[in-house]
Amino acid sequence: MSKVVRLLLISSFIFTLVITPIFAHADDEDSENGAQHRLEVLREKRDEAKQRFEDKREEIRAKQDTARDKVEEKLEIAKQKIAERIQKILAIIIRRLNAALTRLDKIAERIASRIDKLQEKGVDTSAAEAQLAEAEALGAAASLAISDAVAALESIDTTDTSVREAMHEAKAAIGEAKDALKAYHKGLVEAIRELKAASNLREGTGEADTNEE
Repeated sequence: MSKVVRLLLISSFIFTLVITPIFAHADDEDSENGAQHRLEVLREKRDEAKQRFEDKREEIRAKQDTARDKVEEKLEIAKQKIAERIQKILAIIIRRLNAALTRLDKIAERIASRIDKLQEKGVDTSAAEAQLAEAEALGAAASLAISDAVAALESIDTTDTSVREAMHEAKAAIGEAKDALKAYHKGLVEAIRELKAASNLREGTGEADTNEE
């Protein structure tokens, strides 16, 4: 075998032992770097998907909050309208209570006028006078109760969050005013009863005087 051939064989052998592993190692590094890159790409996609999900969830939450605010606003408007209607109804009731007080006061005035006429005729009207005085005290209490009801009604603010409590207070005040008017009416009825008794006594006495003559 010639020297040239031996040199070629030796060179080929060295190439196989040294150079080939180097290329193989380079291929392994390229493969490894490619896997890492793919992993990074997948991680980025996962993070992007997660961010899109978070953004979507935040958008949904914002829409829900907006819808909730609109519903609450509509409820508040509805409550305010209801409160205003109730306020108007209570105002009508108070006007009626004032009208009733005026009528009862006129009745008391007629009773007082009748007492004066009987006194001019010499009739003892002390019982009727006493009862009328008691009724007048009840009338003063009724007038004060109605004034309290008016004040309670005027203090209602339909835009305030405590409007419900204010409504309850106004209704309670109106209830007390009604009770006071009933007591006033009852007192006047008693005064009329005493007045009739005095008048009947006067008529009976007059008939007796006529018979004696």
